[in-house]
Amino acid sequence: MKSFKATIAMLACFAGPASANECSDAADAYNSATSEISGYLRRYVGCVENSQGADDCSSEFRRLRNAQSDFESAVSQYQSYDCR
Repeated sequence: MKSFKATIAMLACFAGPASANECSDAADAYNSATSEISGYLRRYVGCVENSQGADDCSSEFRRLRNAQSDFESAVSQYQSYDCR
């Protein structure tokens, strides 16, 4: 999936200037990704702080890692469209 997103972003570079809709969509994806990271980070920190050795918090960390991957894709998309 990550290579597919990278391919789409690369193709967008060759497609010419981004439309307002593309930049708006890229900004929405970026904002959504940052929101996801904030939420999953809070959950992960909460799990670690309250674990007391009973939970390794791997599921919370996995969700945070996936959110980071989405964030990287959103940043790449935003940059590839040259949105400002």
